[in-house]
Amino acid sequence: MVWCLAAGLAPRLLNALVLRNFYAPDEIFQYLEQAHRLVFHGGFVPWEFQVGLRSWLIPLALAAPMAVMRWFTAAPLPGLLAVRVACCLASLSVVWCAVRLGAIYQGVRGAWLAGMLAAVWPDLWLMAPHPMEEAFAAYALLPAIYLAVLHRRDGRRRHVLAAGFLLGLSFALREQLAPAIAIAGIYLCSRQLRNWWLAVGMAALPVLAVGLLDWWSWGEAFRSFWMNFYLNLVVGIASGYFDSSSPLYFPLNLLLAWLWGAVVLVWLAWRGAKQFPVAGWVVLAILVEHSLITHKELRYIFPAVALAVPLAGIGLAGVWRDGDVRGFAVVALLLAGPYASPVFYQTLRWQGSAFGFYCALAAHDPHEVAIEIWDRGFLPIMPVFGSTRFTDATGAQFADAIVAPAGERNIPAGFRLGDCARQSWIAFRPRGPEVCFWTRAPVADESHARPFSLVYPPAARDFVIRDRLDPGF
Repeated sequence: MVWCLAAGLAPRLLNALVLRNFYAPDEIFQYLEQAHRLVFHGGFVPWEFQVGLRSWLIPLALAAPMAVMRWFTAAPLPGLLAVRVACCLASLSVVWCAVRLGAIYQGVRGAWLAGMLAAVWPDLWLMAPHPMEEAFAAYALLPAIYLAVLHRRDGRRRHVLAAGFLLGLSFALREQLAPAIAIAGIYLCSRQLRNWWLAVGMAALPVLAVGLLDWWSWGEAFRSFWMNFYLNLVVGIASGYFDSSSPLYFPLNLLLAWLWGAVVLVWLAWRGAKQFPVAGWVVLAILVEHSLITHKELRYIFPAVALAVPLAGIGLAGVWRDGDVRGFAVVALLLAGPYASPVFYQTLRWQGSAFGFYCALAAHDPHEVAIEIWDRGFLPIMPVFGSTRFTDATGAQFADAIVAPAGERNIPAGFRLGDCARQSWIAFRPRGPEVCFWTRAPVADESHARPFSLVYPPAARDFVIRDRLDPGF
């Protein structure tokens, strides 16, 4: 266990403290920036937090390490790094469960192989520093399944209580996992009515807590649950305003991300599922359900990946023989695929140049920044700023810093060119245009320009909770 946890922690901390990349726009605007608002009392409000579609559960949790670090320094960056380290420690639950499950089904060899595979599989340590709801749900779901296995073996009531609570927490974090959670719950409770009362009662606690948090923050209990379902599935914002993908999206993207390693992983996970069938059914349920949802992103099935990797380790232990070189060949073939994929290097550096660029701008401590350019390859990293306000291009005359394409000729007089950067490397595409920032002495006049805005679906405007928005934001 110690060796596997150490092997897993090393790349995770390296990713968190040295690479400083980001995984998805939601990580910045939905979670880190909202936690930043709680601690620094100013920041950007995305549309989801204007209509009450998101729960404050994750931002509240992220705000705790940010607030602790603010006792020592007024700069936001140490708090941001503390969040990343805390997420890395939470991600070790996957490695811990992999070791335990491997030991249950394949003894010492299974513990080593499943644990080490979970420690070094790139998707797991690349996601580790990033506070995403899919990741947190996986970190709760895997221990719940492990506890269910223990209960089926020893019948202890405490395992039912703990597993039920973690299954409820998984649902509260990501309700789209409901079919997979139901499968795990059926396996946990079986035909024993007492187990159902205990497990469902414990599962209700985190769900009720989030519902009450919605009531306190949005003025309506369980608003984030039904609003997410209604706007995305009934109104169709996710598929209509953003994009829709083929049901083959996940298989094709996993092949791109893992290359030939995807075939090896599926084969080994299938062998592992023959010994540990409930895990196989949970993985399959997540993949099938999310393939039926129109709007897809690869991170949505992260809980399935987090469970499939230990399952493959169990399958690997079943084909490994002492002194047989074929076992080493299978491991090499399995890991060479994802580490050779261009998607690995894209994820490794995603938004890394934007992070360094905005940290350099934040060092100037601007009062107001006008952002004239942004795209998915170069997002504004707002949580590295303190009380800075952000506007669009109309605020350039009032701002004391401007972010715009290199060679921009409409920069007002008095601004001085600072640093420039290009977007992070994107697989199969050349780098994007060079972006620069200009700074000048702070302006006394308050801005009357439009506030900075990313995406606001018109269909969501009728649901804005106006009395819950601070006009200063």
